[in-house]
Amino acid sequence: MNAERENYIVLLLGSAEGPIPTVWHLQKEMFLLSRAIPKVQGLFNFEKHYEGPYCQALQEQSKEPFYLADAYGFDNAGRLHLTMDGRKIFSAIIKQYQSNERFMRMFNSMKLIRSIYDKLQKDELLLLVYVSYPEFIDLSNAYDRLVKDAEKRGGLAKGLLEKGVITQDRYKEIVNLKVVE
Repeated sequence: MNAERENYIVLLLGSAEGPIPTVWHLQKEMFLLSRAIPKVQGLFNFEKHYEGPYCQALQEQSKEPFYLADAYGFDNAGRLHLTMDGRKIFSAIIKQYQSNERFMRMFNSMKLIRSIYDKLQKDELLLLVYVSYPEFIDLSNAYDRLVKDAEKRGGLAKGLLEKGVITQDRYKEIVNLKVVE
């Protein structure tokens, strides 16, 4: 167990107004954060999994927090959100580190990740992960359906472009992707 992991969950949850849509989104958003912040990468050991990068410790601590037992939970729709206690913990963490430039860069990265990826459907997010981090396709049960299928890949890429998540150039890269067989 690691209390620091639960602090990062609280920070990610607090970095946007609403809840994280699913625990699955939490997994992928924390993975993306870990690729940008080495400290986060050290806390969360993401492994290849049948639906992209996965961290068992994150899964367990999101569902059953140990150190911050009343900080967050799931609503009836399966969305992860901060509780009243969690909001207090979040505010205390922000207050403690708000003058730390490196912390604020990391927190701004969290806000950016949430603002972009919370609005994506599972297939859209997974497509982005697979085309950006192909080292995580090995155990995938979705790669063939999402990436190898040119029509599906193109449709998802078009949706991402329309949502403003990717640029026209990135859209073309994804549509014209040389697929790993």
